[in-house]
Amino acid sequence: MAISIRLLSMLCLVTIFGACGSDKSISDRVALGEISFFLESNPVYETAEIDYGEVKFSQKQDADLFTAYEALEKNGYVTMELLKERKRFLSKDSIFIYLVKLTDKSIPFVLEKTEKRAKVKTATYALDEGGGAHIEQTGKNRAKATVTLSKSETDFADFAKKGADNNASFIKKTYSLRFNSETGWGVTK
Repeated sequence: MAISIRLLSMLCLVTIFGACGSDKSISDRVALGEISFFLESNPVYETAEIDYGEVKFSQKQDADLFTAYEALEKNGYVTMELLKERKRFLSKDSIFIYLVKLTDKSIPFVLEKTEKRAKVKTATYALDEGGGAHIEQTGKNRAKATVTLSKSETDFADFAKKGADNNASFIKKTYSLRFNSETGWGVTK
């Protein structure tokens, strides 16, 4: 009996030390797989707001904006119907009022919609698995993985904010990962 208790306690100690010292390191392949799985339900994209309904365009000031709407109409995302055309008194500029309607083709790109504005995706990002992952183990059960996401512009890209931060065809993003003894590694929010 004394031997079995001693043997049992030794087995418990070995199991405890084995569990504490087990290797929970993470590889590039595992990190990329977990991040790819996470991105399926949590996509990364850029957005902008567009007006619809009765939209007023100034011939000179809104020329670029009008061209962007015409491109959407050509690709079937909106329909445009001229309601009014006014010439400003003693001016070379004219005002046009169009009835802009979103079509069913625009549904995958519309995130939110109010009475007169819609929030649309201007660019989507996908994981560049060829770029690998830079992994930093921050603890026994935690790690951070920095990956490259490739940018793909949508037909609504003309409405995107212009600026220096919008000139790259990719972004670098860091994800926190955590090890669970039952499910393995996973991305935490």
